[in-house]
Amino acid sequence: MSPAAGILAGGAVVITGAGSGIGQATARVCAREGAALVVGDLDAARAAETAQGIARAGGRAVPIAGDVADSATHAALAEACLAEFGTLSGWVNNAAFAGGSALVDTDDEAWQRVQAVTLGGTFQGCRRAIAAMPGGGAIVNIASGAGLGAEPGLSAYGAAKAGVIALTRSAAVEYAAQGVRVNCLAPGPIDTPGLAGWVDAFPGGRAGFEAQIPQRRLGRPEEMAETIAFLLSSRASYINGAVLVADGGIHARLASPRPDPS
Repeated sequence: MSPAAGILAGGAVVITGAGSGIGQATARVCAREGAALVVGDLDAARAAETAQGIARAGGRAVPIAGDVADSATHAALAEACLAEFGTLSGWVNNAAFAGGSALVDTDDEAWQRVQAVTLGGTFQGCRRAIAAMPGGGAIVNIASGAGLGAEPGLSAYGAAKAGVIALTRSAAVEYAAQGVRVNCLAPGPIDTPGLAGWVDAFPGGRAGFEAQIPQRRLGRPEEMAETIAFLLSSRASYINGAVLVADGGIHARLASPRPDPS
């Protein structure tokens, strides 16, 4: 597909956590669909790598390094988008920090870091994006299956992702009249570097993990990216405040004890 004919043609999108995984895949898909991009990441080299890859493919992308827990990072992202492309039509709050320990083993510092990056970063991104979209636009926040149900060892992360879902709905209702749509994607287990160690440690390894998923496989970052691009586009013009679960059927199945993974 030519970028000029893509579903995001003429738009400019900010993506946080764009140096790898879902964020990087989203940047590539949005560029293919015609959007100019500002790609943010905590790691400057990763942000630059994503931007360079998009440029080699014929797209336009500006890298910005910074911590999403800091409001100055979001200001830099928005200012770069407006300065380089003259508009800001979409924003994807993807950056997150999971941590990972039982509730009583989560110290104050770990709790606060997870909340500051995962929920606070989404709040900061929404606030900055809405202010830069007086004529309307679209925001996609990335939650998680952990925000919909409990997973041992992810109490801080799950609480933050549940907050992302509530924040999405509040922002959607408050700013719909401004023409801003705010939606949420809640991915299940996706085949990214961040999940690899957890999957490998699962009883039976990756095969054992995937046997618990109705579709019998992990999701792919590109599958999440295609969904995000759709939510950013005019094709989703009457979707607002939605929480779209993309988990291969995990939450559709009754979570009752069963004698085997099937």
